[in-house]
Amino acid sequence: MNALMHATIEVPTLAMEHLTKSFRHQPALDDVSFMVPKGALTVVLGAAGAGKTTLLRSIAGLEQPDRGRILLGGRDVAGREPKDRNLAMIFDNLALYPDKTGFDNIASPLRIRGDSRAEIETAVKEVAARLRISHILARKPKTMSGGERQRVALGRALVRTPSLFLLDEPLSSLDAMLRIELRAELRRLQRELGYTFLMATPDFAEAMAIADTVILLRAGRIVQIADPQTLYDAPVDRDAARFVGAPEINLVPARIEPGHGLHIAGGVLPLPDRLAALAGSGPVAVEAGIRPEAIGLAPADAAPISGTVSDIEPLGAQAAVTVTAGEAELRLVAGAADLASLAPGTKVGLSIAAERITAFDPRSGTRLA
Repeated sequence: MNALMHATIEVPTLAMEHLTKSFRHQPALDDVSFMVPKGALTVVLGAAGAGKTTLLRSIAGLEQPDRGRILLGGRDVAGREPKDRNLAMIFDNLALYPDKTGFDNIASPLRIRGDSRAEIETAVKEVAARLRISHILARKPKTMSGGERQRVALGRALVRTPSLFLLDEPLSSLDAMLRIELRAELRRLQRELGYTFLMATPDFAEAMAIADTVILLRAGRIVQIADPQTLYDAPVDRDAARFVGAPEINLVPARIEPGHGLHIAGGVLPLPDRLAALAGSGPVAVEAGIRPEAIGLAPADAAPISGTVSDIEPLGAQAAVTVTAGEAELRLVAGAADLASLAPGTKVGLSIAAERITAFDPRSGTRLA
């Protein structure tokens, strides 16, 4: 029985064990450990300087870790050359050969590998059709749009069918609409063909849109590993909550008083059991995290919290409204059509979904579970 159970456990495509890397005594990666299952799309999310590129370069064999292990398919790749790791890496600068056609750019890794002419032609045409770039195979990169060059770079990686794709901010140089189009394309290909992707990005919206799992990296350390919705709804700390979401989460001082409610922004809200449990028998001060979409407008005389509109920021179909309530500023999002009569200085009431409030320790910033 034990042997049968062991045989059915799938080895992850990638496993990182306590990876550490420093440059001039400055840590770039600090005790990083995680796994990437086969056929998953995992996103490493972090601000500039978080260590994302160093992490991907270490996996690819372009950087040598100071400590720790990298296992690909269950095998330690220490000392193995990049070409022997069966990986494909796509950088944000694409690095296409400017003097070669789209066909030759895609075919280059197959030629290096020594595939026959017939095998190369079949493979390139198949991947070009999949990426919808058959019409540009005879053109050189300078005659292509940014999206076409991106697809050629992706085709060059896909044609090899590696065990793992490493994507280092692959969409960062594209305009907003093209980024949305290509990230959907990446997700479609990954799902349909069962590829394993590890992608680095500083864009939380990109991570939320395509990831199975998000690894939040900060100053070289893993802060949280979660699915996108959990990262949004239950961030591990204040900084994680602020990094994920736009408009940014509201962070305001609050006081939990069992039997009396949640005192916040000059008003009192009903106290959900989840928050009451944090206080025990006595009052406790917290920092309340409230997502803008958890706040709604209401008549000033019929709401538990009231304040004055200080700013309205149009966002197309919606608008972000900033309201000063007590000593706090609260930002909410509402339909632009519902705000036609609203102007700075207007008195408004606020309804807040108390069950969606996240409580943080005011000193450490850690989420209080």
